[in-house]
Amino acid sequence: MDPELQAYEELICGHTQGFIYRLRLLPADKWDWTPNKAAPSSRVLAVHAWQWLVCDRQHILEPDALKHPSIPDPPADPSALCDRLAEEMENWRTLIRSLTPEQLNRPTRQFNNPESELNGRKFVCHAIQNLIYKHGQFSLLFFALGLDGEESYSAPFPNIFYSQLPEKFGI
Repeated sequence: MDPELQAYEELICGHTQGFIYRLRLLPADKWDWTPNKAAPSSRVLAVHAWQWLVCDRQHILEPDALKHPSIPDPPADPSALCDRLAEEMENWRTLIRSLTPEQLNRPTRQFNNPESELNGRKFVCHAIQNLIYKHGQFSLLFFALGLDGEESYSAPFPNIFYSQLPEKFGI
């Protein structure tokens, strides 16, 4: 497989799998929880990620947005929403493995907007960016709900690893 396409597949499928795994651990009564009314809920983040994955895939497959079907309404049931997200991940896996250089480079306008010219590659990158952003936002909610362990969060800053280099390599 082309290394570029392999990287796309690993990013989209890896983040989607991780997102779904954690979403399935979320208690049913926490799907609509938010620490503040201005912050998104887990449900909103999952729906947003899923619907944009569908939309970006449609733009790659069919450049004319007038020919796209509307994005389906999300299922209310959390498990069904996770299933839809998993199905969309597999749709992306299939798409990425079939992408040709022509599809990656083909000019497309997002929603046929003349001021929003992208190409297939940029739609893939938008899908990756949006998915990573939504997964990251959800991760914060997951931590805030105490679902990622009991101990205080300790960020692995790079200097910790740099300080270990002399010891590891006898310098």
